[in-house]
Amino acid sequence: MFSERLLRRLGPKRRTLPMVAEHVRLDTYPPPYPAGWYPLCASDEVEPGQTKFIQALGEQLVVYRANSGRLGLLDAYCPHLGSNLAGGRVRGECIECPFHRWNFAADGQVQSIPNVDTPARSLKTRAWSVREIDGHIAMWFSPDRAKAADASYQPDYELEPLEEVDDGRLVFRGQHDAGTIRMHLCEFAENSVDFQHFGPIHGKMMVPWLGFKIPGVNVQHVASWEADAEQSHKAYFCNEAVIEIAGRVLPKTRASATITFYGPAGFTTFRITLPELGDIVIYHTHLPVEPLLQHVRFRWYAAPNIPRLLVSYVVGNWIAQWREDIAIWENKVYRSKPMLIANDGPVHKMRRWFAQFYPAQTDVIRAAAE
Repeated sequence: MFSERLLRRLGPKRRTLPMVAEHVRLDTYPPPYPAGWYPLCASDEVEPGQTKFIQALGEQLVVYRANSGRLGLLDAYCPHLGSNLAGGRVRGECIECPFHRWNFAADGQVQSIPNVDTPARSLKTRAWSVREIDGHIAMWFSPDRAKAADASYQPDYELEPLEEVDDGRLVFRGQHDAGTIRMHLCEFAENSVDFQHFGPIHGKMMVPWLGFKIPGVNVQHVASWEADAEQSHKAYFCNEAVIEIAGRVLPKTRASATITFYGPAGFTTFRITLPELGDIVIYHTHLPVEPLLQHVRFRWYAAPNIPRLLVSYVVGNWIAQWREDIAIWENKVYRSKPMLIANDGPVHKMRRWFAQFYPAQTDVIRAAAE
């Protein structure tokens, strides 16, 4: 698929703003790493017998796949003398340190040491919860380091794979690595309740992928947002759109889409239903690499009978519209007490929902959610 760099080069030029010192922006935001599931990489990036070093969420990690196919996710640096385990080899179900050949299992326990008959149970490193979902390798992160280091700690919720992928109603149709965006993770959730920005930012029909505005063709939006009443980690942003040409609304172009948040936007899905054809589901994921820096990826599935060109058109239009927000996100600050008016969306309601992904004692989050 197109690289984000190529898309930026081919797409329309945006006015650039003077760079704001990152610490000035960062000081206005909630803490950068809320609890949730995050996509580390694509499944096919770690084949059996392979390792991968990942730096994200303020941590240095190594993910490896055992010869059986099982995944392990550990702190990258060996607790013995600090070598990077990503440079080691996979041996059976373990990863072997490249320095002194200690072997670590997926639970972080040392299984073998050269010239040591039975390693002590106290010899271990930190292991993280890791899952595989619809082509993604995902980790559970908690800002509560005590919980993260407790092997008995279970994630607050589980990811839900798409049933249609398992039974063949949806098939893989593509992926796009958009690179990194200088924004806080909460901005994507904030964007979903900022109903008043859809007109000025997303009110024009775009050329898919490239993002050029099509003269005379507008898009009307009717949006809503709601938290799930039973599964507190889920929320839904719904958007009904219809095309308008020269002031005339075209009812047959009316389409509805739903974005589902699984936690604080590490994983979101964008589902579009095409009448008489079926659904297209786009995974839109974020991995916080460091404060105010998100690695954004897209991966999409579609009903087998939807033409590939049409799938690419729909996905490309979504990505072109998403790119319109980037310049805003990368140059804004967070208002803990925004000056809202009657027509603005349910910002405070969304913030109260988002606050659950931080430790309860975080005063900044509690104040922002009031």
